[in-house]
Amino acid sequence: MQSDHTPRIFSRGSFIVHHYSTIGSTSDALKAIPDAPEFLCIVADEQTAGRGRRTRSWHSSPGDGLYLSVLFRPDAGSEKITLLSLLAAVAVAETLSELGLQRIDVKWPNDVMCGDRKICGILVEGASSGSGDMRLIVGIGINLNHHGFPDDLVSTATSFLIETGRNVPVDEVRDRLLDRLQIWYGRWCAGKWSGILDRWRELSSYAKGKRVIVTLDDSLINGETAGLTDSGALIVKTDSGELRTILAGEVSSLREEAR
Repeated sequence: MQSDHTPRIFSRGSFIVHHYSTIGSTSDALKAIPDAPEFLCIVADEQTAGRGRRTRSWHSSPGDGLYLSVLFRPDAGSEKITLLSLLAAVAVAETLSELGLQRIDVKWPNDVMCGDRKICGILVEGASSGSGDMRLIVGIGINLNHHGFPDDLVSTATSFLIETGRNVPVDEVRDRLLDRLQIWYGRWCAGKWSGILDRWRELSSYAKGKRVIVTLDDSLINGETAGLTDSGALIVKTDSGELRTILAGEVSSLREEAR
């Protein structure tokens, strides 16, 4: 684990938090602890090698955002593992809403948006375990007190400060988010999966009737969103009338693509 000092360690609910000043990647640091207990959370004021989906880097300027990763050890036999990604987005969206952010949206599966600009990215990754138990790392990056972004992100990213004109204490956001994650993960463990899906649908304009382009590994799909499956996959009605179930892909609204 790379850092510039020993972490500050404290607890928040079920979570044990290791807070670093600077680290390469919070998710990579968590992966490097093979015997890490469930609910171990690594947080950093700055990431020097933060990652997003599809191997993209994540802009992690010092002290401006919340950069954290949490380890979950769900029942490996569950058919609803994919809902963890959706519940993480719900927890973030509710946290930001509680703090006064308006125009929150959730783009499938777990990008949290403000209008058409991204304010939070979530990356769920598996981590091998010698015991064979399932280990899932949920990495979350939220743009909070950023005044601006690099040229390649300025048209697609936003922050809490840009949207509200207010700075927000990062530690407060961290604590509120961990509280929401604990609530929603508890519901997941209790089998209350329909409630997770329902809440995601309430928060997302992408749930149904959204014109989108879906980028797959080897093709593009143009169509309109037509709901979610019970496991959280996205259903898209293509322009040819075919219903496609999207398990993994990059979803963009036509408005985003026009920028």
